[in-house]
Amino acid sequence: MVASSLISFTTDTVAQLCVEFWKLSKATRKAIDRLPDGDGRRLEGQLNFSNRQLSLLIDQLGFRLVEFETEEFHAGMPASADNAGDYSDDVDLVVTKTLEPTIMADMKVIRLGRVLVEPAKNEKE
Repeated sequence: MVASSLISFTTDTVAQLCVEFWKLSKATRKAIDRLPDGDGRRLEGQLNFSNRQLSLLIDQLGFRLVEFETEEFHAGMPASADNAGDYSDDVDLVVTKTLEPTIMADMKVIRLGRVLVEPAKNEKE
């Protein structure tokens, strides 16, 4: 049973909870995609419902989850690149995968995201 005193959560705690749910949702989607046709229908329905519930809660909190796939990576991006050190500073990088979304509220970054990058392809290629 929950204690009678009020429980309060910090913005950081709620943001972390959102990120963890987002990661679980992405992993579940991958698992569903690997199931034979029709076998994951009930699981997919539950996942879709849970994602809608998360969206409603995030909206109520005034939060926004931001992913950066295909965007040019730059120093002002509110995300850190786990593999940016693999490339020299003069190489233009593009985000290929979001590992954790950036959490924002009122145009302020609540929690930095994490991404993977790779060199941008030249238009000549």
